[in-house]
Amino acid sequence: MGRGGNLYAVFSCILVAKKLGTQFALAAYLNLPNEQNQTMKISSRLIIILTVSVNAVMLVATFFILRQLEANLLAATQDEIRAHAATLQIALEEDYATGRSLDAQRLINRLSENRSIYGAILFNASGQIEVVSNSIAAREFSYLGEVKQVLETARAVEISRQLNGQDLFSVIAPIKNAGTVVGAIEIAQSISFIRTELVRERRNIALTAASLCVAILLVVSFVLHFNLTRPVQSLLTGAIAIGRGDLSHRVAVPKSSGELVRLATEFNQMAKHLAEQREALAREAEEKIALERKLRHSEQLAALGRLAAGVAHEMGAPLQVIDGRAKQLQDRADSNLEMRQRNLTIIRTQAERIGRIVRQMLNLARPYNLQVAPTKVAQLIQEITDAVEITAATNGVKINVQCDDRIMIEADGGLILQAILNVCQNAIQAMPTGGLLTIECLADPAGSDPLIKISDTGPGIPSEHLEHIFDPFYTTKEVGHGTGLGLAVASRIIAEHGGHIEVANRAEGGAVFYIYLPQLKPDN
Repeated sequence: MGRGGNLYAVFSCILVAKKLGTQFALAAYLNLPNEQNQTMKISSRLIIILTVSVNAVMLVATFFILRQLEANLLAATQDEIRAHAATLQIALEEDYATGRSLDAQRLINRLSENRSIYGAILFNASGQIEVVSNSIAAREFSYLGEVKQVLETARAVEISRQLNGQDLFSVIAPIKNAGTVVGAIEIAQSISFIRTELVRERRNIALTAASLCVAILLVVSFVLHFNLTRPVQSLLTGAIAIGRGDLSHRVAVPKSSGELVRLATEFNQMAKHLAEQREALAREAEEKIALERKLRHSEQLAALGRLAAGVAHEMGAPLQVIDGRAKQLQDRADSNLEMRQRNLTIIRTQAERIGRIVRQMLNLARPYNLQVAPTKVAQLIQEITDAVEITAATNGVKINVQCDDRIMIEADGGLILQAILNVCQNAIQAMPTGGLLTIECLADPAGSDPLIKISDTGPGIPSEHLEHIFDPFYTTKEVGHGTGLGLAVASRIIAEHGGHIEVANRAEGGAVFYIYLPQLKPDN
């Protein structure tokens, strides 16, 4: 392409770099968020692609245009030289035919006055120079082989040569007289002006291309800003707002038509549907909360009713006994001492029973202030067996203990003892005619198996009562034989220690309680 083509390419690259540099500098100056910078990068990439594509097409087109221009100029110059050669050939042949050979010098000199003609030479039939233009030295032409070829073949020859730093194109044509070659004429013309013309054309094309490049950048930037950058930025801002929970945000829909308009419309529809769904979920959540609140209130009322019924059931009997015995003492003031003592003893026993019920209710309701310490489970089991030994012997119940002496727990020993004691007493009461009480405590490194198992050989627990066995005041025993608080208190104490208790019926008869408590890992 030459210097003009290189200048055009460099100038185009400078313009593109200047445009992009201005955008990136503006983004840095304004401290735009990453999302806006990303949008600007998209538009910048499109500008680069479009500009480079157009410039590439223009470069290719310029290359072919210049090549065609060079070929046209060369062809025109050659045609002009051929025309001059033909004209001079005809004139000289007429002079030779009329015997006016002396006019050859005049004709050649007149032809040399044409500035586009480098020079002309007339050769005789022997190939010797007879006439030369006044603007050329004969010694510059030393290609006599071509002259002899023309004299021998009577055909014109075209030669491209370089003399004195100039590119020349010359035509050697034969001169005939009566069918015989009597000489030859050579006309040379410089074609160096073609290179100068091409350089000027490249410069003009480069300036035109630079102007087009600037125009393309401005037009593309303007079009992309209003048709891509601004709509995409609006969608990006909307996506950020939606992501932050602002479902009321709506993007501006462009007035033109196309995919971005449809995208903006669908985006607003999506935001609308999301807002409607969130409102629906909020209403459902409120309704669910209200329903749960009503259900919890109903459960609280039911629990309060069961508690009131249990309290009335457990305290009603001793209060009736106290009232009856007190009325006896009042009605029979003259009864003997033994009768009065017996009535007072019964009153005190029933009062202690009421006090025991109240203490159990307090133990169930009050918050526990756990005094935790490393506790050996085997020692607790030993104290429990000592406490229930007499009651078990009275009911004919045997006690079987299988306990690993190494098991340790981090717990309030007194409360855990009370919980396990309540379970054991419940098991003994379930075997009024005798049986076997088995207490097992085995180490479980994974903590997934129960730490303590307490089983009896009684009648078991009816399946309809299993899910209520740990409810306060829920009991299957006869009136006066249980308050229904022992297992509830035991469950509460074990839960306070991070464990839980389960109950099931044994296949061979009786019930089994599984107590899960976190074990204290021994130091390595």
